[in-house]
Amino acid sequence: MTVPGGYYAEWAGLRRRAQYYGDERDFLREEYAALSEAFLREGRPLGDDQYGAELEKNLPRVKQEIFDAFDAYIEEIGDVQERLRANAAVYEAANQASSLSSADV
Repeated sequence: MTVPGGYYAEWAGLRRRAQYYGDERDFLREEYAALSEAFLREGRPLGDDQYGAELEKNLPRVKQEIFDAFDAYIEEIGDVQERLRANAAVYEAANQASSLSSADV
């Protein structure tokens, strides 16, 4: 759709990018699950010496920060996908309306 001033939006391209972000979100969810499983599977990977014990004190906080960051990123990717879908729908509707009004002329 071209608007006055030369701006062009290809709604089909926006829709393709939305799909890309959806695929990326799904991939990140799978990686999140795999990382969670790895933490469960490994149990206490830091060892029983004094260094491992000291590091293990911080492990719950570090794990929580990792998963919080993952959650925030996955949510943001999903939000981008939804905004792209919404924009694609708006531009598609405008393009169809423009095509209909051009046919009437």
